[in-house]
Amino acid sequence: MKRNMYGIFGVALFMAVGCQMPDQKLQQQMIGKPAPDFELTALDGKKVRLSSYRGKPVMLTFWGHG
Repeated sequence: MKRNMYGIFGVALFMAVGCQMPDQKLQQQMIGKPAPDFELTALDGKKVRLSSYRGKPVMLTFWGHG
């Protein structure tokens, strides 16, 4: 179940941020800051928030097809 959650978080973050890399000034402003909170519906239908994992390691996986 945890592996599915990590994949879901990765997809959501990719969709939220988009395919474009932010400019260098924005990147520097983001370093050391917490990721923005968001909520997703897991495959089992339960709602999951990124903030519920605060203080725990979260691995984000970015993938796509072309």
